[in-house]
Order: sequence, then C-alpha cells, then structure tokens
Amino acid sequence: METNFDKSEWKWFVTVLKEEARELLIKVGSDASPQEVVESCLTDLQALAPPAAVKDENLEAETWTKVRERLLKAAYATRPYCVRCGECCTKGSPTLFEKDMDIFYSDVIRPGLLTTVRKGEIAYSNVTEEFAAADEEMVKIREFPETRTCIFFEEKGSVCTIYDSRPFQCRIQQCWNPARHEDVSHLPKLKRKALLGDTGPLWQLIEAHEERCSHAQLSRAVARLSATKGQTVAEVLEILRLDHYMREFVVEKFELPYDLMDFFFGRPLTRAVTAYGLKVDEHPDGSFWLTPLKSEVEQ
Repeated sequence: METNFDKSEWKWFVTVLKEEARELLIKVGSDASPQEVVESCLTDLQALAPPAAVKDENLEAETWTKVRERLLKAAYATRPYCVRCGECCTKGSPTLFEKDMDIFYSDVIRPGLLTTVRKGEIAYSNVTEEFAAADEEMVKIREFPETRTCIFFEEKGSVCTIYDSRPFQCRIQQCWNPARHEDVSHLPKLKRKALLGDTGPLWQLIEAHEERCSHAQLSRAVARLSATKGQTVAEVLEILRLDHYMREFVVEKFELPYDLMDFFFGRPLTRAVTAYGLKVDEHPDGSFWLTPLKSEVEQ
C-alpha cells in the first residue's frame, strides 16, 4: 500500500469518496450505504492515492478515473442481482445464441427487429466496449438509430418490453460482474443459416451475396484504393452497388418489407464503408459517388 500520501487531506478525500459512492449507488439501484462501499475497497483506494510530493494534474485526473472505477465495482458488488436499471440495455443490444431459437420461433422477436453483423464487419462490442472487426457472424437485436440502446428498451420507466422472454445473453449478463461475459463467450451463437437455411432461393441469394460482397472483399478493395491513390475506385463501387441492388431485388422478387434486409444481408455496405473513412452519395440517376469523410470537415 502507498504510505507516502498526504494524511492531512485523507479525511477530506474520504468524504469526497462517500459522496461519489452515494451517486454510484443511486445509479446501480443499491440500498447499501456509501460508508459500506468505501470501507469495502479502502485498501485499494489508498493504494491508488498518489504520493503527496507529486503534483501532476494529468496524474490526478487518471487517479480519479481509477478511483471511480473501483468505487463503481464496489457499488455493483452490493447488488448482485438484476434491478432492471437499463445499464446493459443502453450499451449495446444482445447477440442471439442457439439457446434463443425458441423465442425466435415463438414470434417474441420478429425477423424485422434483427440485424446481422457479418464476419469482418467493424462493429461495436458491448463486452470490450470497443470497435473491432467481428471474428464471426452474429445475429443481434436492432438498436435505436444513432444509439447503442436495444430497440426493446423503453427509457421512460427503464422498462424492457420483452423482459420475461428476453434473450439468453440478457439473462446471463450481469452489469455488476463483467466476468460473466466470459461464461458465454464459448457458446455457439445463432447464425442466419440456422434460421434461413431452408428458404431455398432466398438462402441461395444470401450465400451469393456473402461470396461477392463480404467484408473481407470490401476491406481488400479499400486497401487497394488507398494503395493506388484512388485508381481502383470502380472496384469498391462495384461491391457497393451489388450489395445495394441485391437488397432491392429480394424486396421486389419475394415481396418482402425492406426492414428484413439488415437481417438477411447485414448492414448496407454504403453505411459500413464509413468505418474506412469513406462516404457514399447516391445521385438521382442511381449512380454512387465515393468521397473521403474528412472532406466534409475540410470544406
């Protein structure tokens, strides 16, 4: 434990800790006392305190961030059960596992409320809380536009509208115990083939789309675009156009609503390409134009 901290400020520091703990307890929905939370991790907090001789604003800010993280962990530990606070629901929608087949077929979760994250897509992980290329396909519940909030979550009242039939990940996930994520990481995730493999011509089109419009192909095409300084732009545009027109073809051919396409084919590549710093404009004649996103800032 760090022993060279300013003891004259320690009582004040503990008071500040209790106030911070009070706010965190309200956030996590626990009835524990701030005193209990602080005392449960006091040794850890003392170890985080910088030496009295060190006066560095950046170090102090970094230390306080670590202190708050430790207090939050201690606050969650006082409430080892779900109180439906909505913390998990607003950090990313759940991924479906094979264990969720029953709720899919019971019509609790309709296909139009699903989206597919395809292998290689740059996507946000609610486990690591970072963006990274997906190492496998995932079928997820949709999120509200421009947010990471699950479409079944109503912020007013903090209500999950399918709580009694919520997916497996929601049932096993514990926001107060991130380690539980590891408990399910090895379990088989639900894939499109398990749900759509028997649809005949539709599934054949989905497979053809994956062969010709995969994220691996898009990534390679974008890399060549950069290496050739824009000379291979036609290759990128061809992938984007094919992805776009296959969606329109399926909607027309099978007379299906367009909101099913994100489930069948994943996120449109015209949107996914923004992860590479590019922007797609569709002109009135149906042609696509590709421009750097940064140009909007520079203009």
